[in-house]
Formats: sequence, structure tokens, C-alpha cells
Amino acid sequence: MSEAKKAIVIFHCAEKIKSYLILTTNLLECLNSMEENEILGAEKLLVAYFNALIREVNIATNVSGVQGFQGVNAKLEEAIEQTKQHNYASAVKLLSEAISITTTNGNNAAETLKERGLI
Repeated sequence: MSEAKKAIVIFHCAEKIKSYLILTTNLLECLNSMEENEILGAEKLLVAYFNALIREVNIATNVSGVQGFQGVNAKLEEAIEQTKQHNYASAVKLLSEAISITTTNGNNAAETLKERGLI
């Protein structure tokens, strides 16, 4: 695969994962405003969403070849555990770290695309 094509794939994967992580953070923050009887079901749905996101990150890792995305999965696994323990602030922190990892993994691709005038 040419360098530009690989950079496009990596950049796309990183941006897509970042968007999902930001959305996940927003969903997680909603738990703070829910009543006790709503939280259990909301947590179950959020954990299902986390697991779907982990599968997306695995696909991005396989398609892009960027093993650094696996660090995102580790943060998501930890965030799942924190969510199940009702430690939402800790889970949000983990998601922020996952966003940082994703950004770092996409930066080289973004630079390559900028150099070629593609973004």
C-alpha cells in the first residue's frame, strides 16, 4: 500500500475512534444525572456500547496495522470496570487517556497527508 493510502486509512481510523470516544464520554456523563432506578439499565447499555467500540478498535487495528490502537482497548476495558463500580469520574479519565492515545496514533498520518496537501 502506498504511503498516502496508508496515511488515509490510519487518519480515518483515528478520527472515527476519536469521535466514538467523545460520544462515549458524553454518554457516560449522562449517568451522573440519572436516578438510581435508571442507572442499572443505562450502565448495561453503556457496557454493551463499550464492547462494540472495542470491536471497532480491533477492526481499526487490523485495517491500519497500527498496534498502538491496542492501548485504547486497554483503557476501554478499564473504563468498563470503573463504570460497573459506579466510578464514572475514573471512567471519564480513562476515556480521555484513550482519546490522547488515538490522537497520538493518528498524528503521523495527519502530517503525511498535510505534506501531500490532502488535508
